Parts: sequence; structure tokens; C-alpha cells
Amino acid sequence: MFKVSQEMRLNTQAASSNSASSSSQSGSGLEGNSPEEGGIFGRYQRTPDADAYPSEPPRVYVAPELTDAGKVQLLHFPSGALRVNSSVGFIIKRNGVKGNFEVRVEGPSGQPIQPVQQQQLDPERFQINCHLAAGAGLYKVHIKCNSVTLPRSPFIIVAIAGAPDSIEGKTANTSVSILDSDVSKVHSRGLGLTHVSLVERNEFTVDCSQAGSNMLLVGVLGQRGPCEEVVVKHLGRSIHRVTYRVCDPGDYILVVKWGEQHIPGSPFSLTAE
Repeated sequence: MFKVSQEMRLNTQAASSNSASSSSQSGSGLEGNSPEEGGIFGRYQRTPDADAYPSEPPRVYVAPELTDAGKVQLLHFPSGALRVNSSVGFIIKRNGVKGNFEVRVEGPSGQPIQPVQQQQLDPERFQINCHLAAGAGLYKVHIKCNSVTLPRSPFIIVAIAGAPDSIEGKTANTSVSILDSDVSKVHSRGLGLTHVSLVERNEFTVDCSQAGSNMLLVGVLGQRGPCEEVVVKHLGRSIHRVTYRVCDPGDYILVVKWGEQHIPGSPFSLTAE
């Protein structure tokens, strides 16, 4: 192919020879053609549409499907603290969303947990199983559908060390009757939910007065483990003041639960600089 206009010679010697042969037979008297006589010189220029045969193979582009990750549901996802070395299982329900799901679980150190088993129960549901064997702390579950991250991903699983308490060889019954508990009615506010100070104590309040009867659980976890100090003080009328202190810069996860469920916004991602 020609990238620019250039000179070339078309070899017409064979055609001239055939013409000369015919002429000699007819008595024209021509002895033959020299190479110069058999070539036609000129200047030729390639046009963009002149290629009948492309030099590169055709490329096929496939557009990804539009994915509405907000329709996907997680069923039976653990909401309370689990013991280390326990197995975790939950269900992903696609609710009509087409595509492939990618599930990745990170341990407290940030390293991925293997293996993460995925089993299709039916066209709408997938069973996910993994093992919390990387020690106590926060495990992050990252879920994507067609490379689109699900809302609120990564999901948090809290793992604690130790064995269940027992009395005389029997597991102690620590169940508490919870009446009319509604975590969606818990309200939190304060600078300690969005900013972290290394100099002073960080503070915020949690109003559970409209959320029924339950227990408030608060934890702050950094790269080196739980923070140095967390104090929860009941001010009356189910309003709590929470203060905590951190000494090292870095990323922190603030978990606030009403019973076994995260309050709106929890877990909170914070950075201390």
C-alpha cells in the first residue's frame, strides 16, 4: 500500500511481447521491445477508499450491559459480631439484573481471603461462602456486578476472638428480649463522625429515643487494631454521648450498632492526618 504519492513503473513488457509477436507474424518488422519500452512511468497517489483489502484484521467492539446495581439484594448477611475461624454464608439476589458477580473478601490486614465459594442456587440467587481465618477485626466484602460496585460496598463483618462463654459445660443463655427496636429511627450527629483529631478527643451523639429498646455498641478500628479509648455515656432519654481518642494517623473504621444492626451511615470511614 502507498502511504504517500510516489513514482512507480508498470511492467507491460509481457503485453508488449505478445503484441510484438503478433506484429512479426503479420509482417510488421519489429524485432522486440527493450525494458525501457516495456515500462510506463507515471505518478500515482493512493486515495483513502482505494484499499480493497485492509492490512489489519477487523476489530469487534462489544458494549457492556447497563447494570443497575441498586436492585441487587443481600440476604442473610451477618449483622452481628462473629467468632474468628467461623464460616460465613449469605445470598446475592440479582432481582432481574443481568451479568456476572465478583465477590472479594479482605481480612483485617487488607489481604484477600481465599477461597470465596460462589454457588448458583437458581437463576436469581447465588450462595457465597467464606471462612474468617485471618484473625479478629473487620472483614470487608467487596461485591461488583459487571464491574459496577454495589451501593454501600464494601460490606463489613466484625470478627472477635475467644470462645462462647459456658457455665458447667453448657452454653450460657445471653439472649435479651428486645421490644419494638427500629434501627432506622436512630439519629447520630457530631464532628467525630466525619473528622478525626489526633490532639483532642473526638465526640458525637447518638439519639435512640425513637428506636425502641436495645443496646448501643460502638467500636473504632485502625491499621494497628482498636483505638486507645472509646467511652459511651448515657445522658438520659436514650441519648448517648460517644468520645474516642486515636494517636496514629491513618484510616479508621467507626462502627455504631443498635443491637445487632448498623445505624444509618455505619460503618463510617474516617481519616486521621
